[in-house]
Amino acid sequence: MGLGPSIKMTTLHHYRCPLVEALSKENDIEFTGIIVDGVSEVCDDKIYTAKRVGDLAQLMRADVAVVAIDAWGNHHVDFVNVIEQLGIRGIPSVGLSYIGQQGRLVCSNNYVDCVIDFNKNSSGYESCIVGDNNLTEYDAIKAMSLMKLKLKRAGKAVEKYKEYDKQFALRKLLRKKFHIEKVEFGAKTSINRGVLTIKKDIEKDYIGSEDRIEDIKVSVLEPRENDIFVNSNLDFSPIACKVRGELGEGVTHLLTGVNVMLTGVEEKSNFQPSNIGSSEGILKEQVVFDREGTPSSGDYIIHIDILFKEGEGRTAEGIMAAHRIADRIVGEIRKELITLVNMKYEREELFDIARPGKPKAILVKIVSGLGNMYDTSMFPNEPGGFIGSRNMMDSKNIPYGITPNQCRDGAIHSLL
Repeated sequence: MGLGPSIKMTTLHHYRCPLVEALSKENDIEFTGIIVDGVSEVCDDKIYTAKRVGDLAQLMRADVAVVAIDAWGNHHVDFVNVIEQLGIRGIPSVGLSYIGQQGRLVCSNNYVDCVIDFNKNSSGYESCIVGDNNLTEYDAIKAMSLMKLKLKRAGKAVEKYKEYDKQFALRKLLRKKFHIEKVEFGAKTSINRGVLTIKKDIEKDYIGSEDRIEDIKVSVLEPRENDIFVNSNLDFSPIACKVRGELGEGVTHLLTGVNVMLTGVEEKSNFQPSNIGSSEGILKEQVVFDREGTPSSGDYIIHIDILFKEGEGRTAEGIMAAHRIADRIVGEIRKELITLVNMKYEREELFDIARPGKPKAILVKIVSGLGNMYDTSMFPNEPGGFIGSRNMMDSKNIPYGITPNQCRDGAIHSLL
């Protein structure tokens, strides 16, 4: 089974998901919503959750679906089952998955007739490089064309958007984006005139807060400061906070030009937390920058490195403890971000749009749900955060129905 670094959807990837953006820009269809379905371990559970995805899709009155997964091998059973259950209900699908040379479908059915392979490695094999085989905007554009072809073949041809076509906003999310020009350490955490200052030795406030964590190190990497060794990647995530409303609506403040990188290693054995292939090494060699799931090459990176107590990098509890610590550290920045008024910002309005009479499209995200690092959590307290969220595995991988704006506001957190 394949759960490697190169295809994983980090929290940052979900936050700016290319499929969500592509579907939201299509005026000729109504992007009804997203179903988040967790990969199950037991075959009966895979069938059960796939049927629930089909039920939700019917309730959403979907005419077509785009189905994406960030794993392969045994996890393709979930992928294929979901496409089958949609097809049984008369909902054609366009699938997206890593295939390459080693990720060929382990099973199939008559409804699996259109799968986009987002392998980008010339060898056709998965690598240990984060973002190497990320699902990108290019893949999303291909999916939109194939989706419209599917609708046409189903007798629901997409008519070009006309100015007099009816449409109205169901929900509005206002995102205020504050650009950071510099990140440095100082006496206290603050944000002023494009400079993010982080309290020196901030990690000392959290050492000892989690029994499974031995030590924490926080450092700041300047843009293109990537010729350094890093431990195995646990996640990339944005820095954002809710100012008003729930996830998916109201007002969110977001810092641009800076992201968070969480890494970790065990203290004695030097075990690198991983599923299939760990991603430790020289940063510039182990991360493909400028992908949807990774920072831009010109971004600052706040690097939070976790030293797990021996054996704890191999437990779900240890991994969750690392994500809690990262969220608390970022929380110190959010305290300044939420009240930020002394900086210029870019205003971005995001809408969930209803288009009566237009074909209804949904996105199905098949995400990790097996525990340990291969898990996903939903609806944290803060955009892209972890604290307050519910794990897919603990929820028995029962699918969630969420709005496009909830996804764009950080409702999905990756525990990979």
